Amino acid sequence: MKKIINALFLLAIGVMTFSSCSDVPAPYDTPNQNDNNPTKPVTAEPAGSGTKIDPYNVAAAIKLLKEQPADQETAPMYVKGVIAEIKKVDTGIYGNADYYIIDKDYPNHKLKIFQSKFLANAKFTAANQIKVGDVVVIYGPFVNYQGNTPETVGKSATYIYDLNEQGGGTVTPPTPSTPANTEATAYTVTQAINLITNNQAPKAEVYVKGIISKAPTYNATYKSLTYYISDDGTTTNELQIFSGKSFNGADFTAANELQVGQTVVVLGVIKAYTNNTTHVTINEMDKNNKLISVNGGTQLIPGTTPPPTPPTPSTGTEVTAASFGIANSKEFGTQTMSDGTTITTAKGSNNSAPKFYSAGGGTIRMYPGNTISFNAGSKQIASITLFCDEYKGDKYTASGNLGTTSGTVALNGLKYTIIGINAATVTFTNNATGSGAPSQLRIKKFVITYAN
Repeated sequence: MKKIINALFLLAIGVMTFSSCSDVPAPYDTPNQNDNNPTKPVTAEPAGSGTKIDPYNVAAAIKLLKEQPADQETAPMYVKGVIAEIKKVDTGIYGNADYYIIDKDYPNHKLKIFQSKFLANAKFTAANQIKVGDVVVIYGPFVNYQGNTPETVGKSATYIYDLNEQGGGTVTPPTPSTPANTEATAYTVTQAINLITNNQAPKAEVYVKGIISKAPTYNATYKSLTYYISDDGTTTNELQIFSGKSFNGADFTAANELQVGQTVVVLGVIKAYTNNTTHVTINEMDKNNKLISVNGGTQLIPGTTPPPTPPTPSTGTEVTAASFGIANSKEFGTQTMSDGTTITTAKGSNNSAPKFYSAGGGTIRMYPGNTISFNAGSKQIASITLFCDEYKGDKYTASGNLGTTSGTVALNGLKYTIIGINAATVTFTNNATGSGAPSQLRIKKFVITYAN
């Protein structure tokens, strides 16, 4: 009897042991299983055709993108999914969001939605405009970024076409953020600058309308004018019109062919230019832009007052950079001429101040953004001529882009002539937007002519 009891006891222990083992989970997930369903695959079956009425699902979009060459954008297409994770919603200047979408019940197969905008291509204005679980249809181009990250093309190239089956209206390319641009519907300066700062500036030429806010600078080499325009004629929010041409691309012949206060329409490529030396960024219309109209017409309206005839050289005062006795590579600072006129240099928007260098007989070396000011006290300055340096074929003329607070500027070879100043003080600025040697302004000497 005792043996029978022991046998039964051992049998019971064995049954309990096998029952307990069956409750222990497997140490790893079984491949191609989804959650607790061992027969369900990790990814959904690819479906859809990428159209408005039949959008791709996430699986189909990822499959398509992985078959694409790296960094090659697709044509705009529609992709439907469920928001699984939100990384960022920008409600500021860009108004776009980063998040991930999945096919329902397939959480491990995500598609990145990168820098995408809200319904109807509008900017996001609140972080709670989307939430995890929302069903969205995304419209726009996609890309397999660097060959390993399927995602939407960034910089607000895509948007939510449908949110929880509530569409944002019929929006077809071109998007509302890029209205038709013609001479009659030219962008304002503010609109042009917004396109540039939001990284949405078209690659093609656009029309921009504004009021000339700074006196043009004439480049005799390229026969072009560089000037600034704004919506109200002030200097608070300007677009630089760099090295522009006249009507139909014709040459300009003088700085006074355009005047401060005139309303112009200009055609060209708008962009942000960052100087490699100063790291200062300028919003501009690129070189070779063309003048379309002036005050609504198609004729130049030069200044009504002829520029004053420069006095004879005998009335001018010539001063060389070396005559001030400054040590080599020292800041120029403020110097006083023998007649009492002071000359002051400043950093301006550059990190480095103008300096004197003794090489080549001595020059005042000014970098992009630097300024030089002349103060004649009780005297009136009629004109100033700057003589620039040249070395191994490089002309140090600020790339022909010298700005002035008064008068008109003309460059001929290595000589800048600024006439019609008619003021006790005047400031010149190195407005070069390039880099390297030609962007510097190196002044060997200057001649100041005072008004009688």
